[in-house]
Amino acid sequence: MIRTALASLLAMPPLAGPLAPLIAVAAISIPTAILSLDHALPAGACCTTYFPFVLLSAVLIGPAYASLVAVASAGLADALFMGPRYQLLESPMDTFGDTASLISSALIICLVFVCRKALAERGRPQASTPADGVIFSRERGQVWASWYGDEPPICLGPERRVTSMMEDYLAQVDLAKRLAHRSDSANS
Repeated sequence: MIRTALASLLAMPPLAGPLAPLIAVAAISIPTAILSLDHALPAGACCTTYFPFVLLSAVLIGPAYASLVAVASAGLADALFMGPRYQLLESPMDTFGDTASLISSALIICLVFVCRKALAERGRPQASTPADGVIFSRERGQVWASWYGDEPPICLGPERRVTSMMEDYLAQVDLAKRLAHRSDSANS
């Protein structure tokens, strides 16, 4: 169920418009508020607290906004929760932490992008050649179509409805052939 929900989220285009910046602000604000509640956290906790929100941003609002969330998260984590407050990159360890945080966020964003692209490619119908045509099958009253070399078959619907749609399609093809033949006869 979780896999299906994630796949459907990745299959949808990222949110846009005025909602996207609001989600980005929330993705920065929520982990910052969580970190503000306890100042006795271990050193790496401040960066890793932001990672789930970078992931959510990448899934919901796309790579551009997720990148902004990642950069803002690294800056806020450094300024507010690493070393002396309100100073950026005050030690080599902070520089390393910020760099590691940005690289990790970039990998998260790239992973979401690659998964989204793979799902889009998988859902795109492949052109078939006559040698590997469509295979129709029936199971429990449903008609399924599949192609050689492609994964799961696609349910076309109830047998009665699919049969009438196929008959209608064949009648349209026949009509188009007859009209084309008439037009060719009239032009000669």
